[in-house]
Amino acid sequence: MSYNHIKITLILFLFLGLSGCATTAKYETKLNTWIGTNEDYLISSWGVPDKEYHLSDGKKAVEYVSKNTIRSGGYTYAVPQTVYHSGTIGNKPYSGTSTQYVMQTEPVQKYRLFCKTSFIINTKGQVESWHHEGNDCVSQ
Repeated sequence: MSYNHIKITLILFLFLGLSGCATTAKYETKLNTWIGTNEDYLISSWGVPDKEYHLSDGKKAVEYVSKNTIRSGGYTYAVPQTVYHSGTIGNKPYSGTSTQYVMQTEPVQKYRLFCKTSFIINTKGQVESWHHEGNDCVSQ
């Protein structure tokens, strides 16, 4: 496994650790609790929708979008490198190793996270269904 693969894997595990085992399944479980709920209650909890669509059958779709950017890198670390030495002192050969530390800087990388969640509101003003998409639709 290359150093970059190890680094990316470590970043992903760190992100998962910081998110407290948040999962899409838990997010969907929370979304299911909104089915049958009044639209006013949804808006009082989620806030004013980012978008709203009126459908031809009298229903309405409300959409919420969350965006986030996390950064990784921008730090310097030491990488050990073995240096091999050999030669002669007088008439006697010698060989040995030493360790030198070379400083490397990890470039800054940005990861864009988003989640778009839509709710369908029926003609009675109740949440009928939901849909989500994105790489950050998770909940604890």
